[in-house]
Amino acid sequence: MPDDSHRRTSSETERSTVRRSHYFPRTRDGWIATVLFLALFALTQPPFVHGFANRVEPRFFGLPFLYAYLLVLYFALIGVLIWAVRRNI
Repeated sequence: MPDDSHRRTSSETERSTVRRSHYFPRTRDGWIATVLFLALFALTQPPFVHGFANRVEPRFFGLPFLYAYLLVLYFALIGVLIWAVRRNI
């Protein structure tokens, strides 16, 4: 018979196992992706958009500045998500 004295009890296992929330990133790349995504997304919201980008002139490729600004930011957001998927974050 094998010796069972080296086995941990269930209470010892639960105390030694650290349970981490799945809401917080666990890797450096995860933190970078999360902070970058939230920062870019914040730039698309009303306090920033109405204060900085809410204008028609100048035009970029026929688009008013507001639409070009939002288009660039949304492409950047999609780029962050693609980068995170490729890095398996």
